[in-house]
Amino acid sequence: MSKKLPKNSFIIVLLGLLLLNAGQAISFQDRPINLKKSQRYETIPVKVVGTITLPKGWHEGLSLNGGCIWISNGKSGNIWVIDMDSGRLVSDIEPVADFTEAVVKKTGDLFFTTDWDQQKLYLARLEDNKLEKELWVSFPGSHPAGILWDGERLFVIIWKRGLGTRFELLEFDGNLNYSNRISIQDIQEPAHIAWDGANLWITSWYEQLVYKVDVKRWEIVGAFRSPVSKTTGIVWDGKYLWLTGTYSDLYKLEIAK
Repeated sequence: MSKKLPKNSFIIVLLGLLLLNAGQAISFQDRPINLKKSQRYETIPVKVVGTITLPKGWHEGLSLNGGCIWISNGKSGNIWVIDMDSGRLVSDIEPVADFTEAVVKKTGDLFFTTDWDQQKLYLARLEDNKLEKELWVSFPGSHPAGILWDGERLFVIIWKRGLGTRFELLEFDGNLNYSNRISIQDIQEPAHIAWDGANLWITSWYEQLVYKVDVKRWEIVGAFRSPVSKTTGIVWDGKYLWLTGTYSDLYKLEIAK
């Protein structure tokens, strides 16, 4: 004789299914596009036109939001909100996990964020200066670093270390559905990315270079020497590039015509 389930059993099962479907692990079956240096490759002249002194800590990804630069403060640190004009720390935000590499705004109070140690990409909601995860994907055996949202596509840099080390740029939609990947061939330890409306800019933590990428051809067309060692975060404000490094301040750069 069968027994009736308690009234709340359906709710418990439904919640369990929702939790199972909230995150997924990414595995790859497709052949990646190869990103290599172009025959047009050239050295790009830049000059530093301003600096902002940052508090001590780990400085990772940069993003713009409401006239402020957000700085992901790496291992065991909050996300700093820095006023671009005054350089003042106006707020800090509690991250989803313990090693935030990057945060970018999607829309409203929704943000994409990556965590190096957790090996995950999150879609999170900002409430009372704290990011609460809603969706996520994981990259078993790989570490996500920089992210970029252009309004339609989300790009994520991942590192796979050890035997068969590789660096890739993954493409997702706004709901974290995977669609494409690019194998980064000629940039060692790519860290973070920016978009100037026409080209991608990718920092190299190892080489202390910043590379310019033509996304129509997927070619590296140039680079410039970064003013900071262990270069990490980069963002474009419509006129200038901003850069930082793991233990460095914030630098404002002008690209020479």
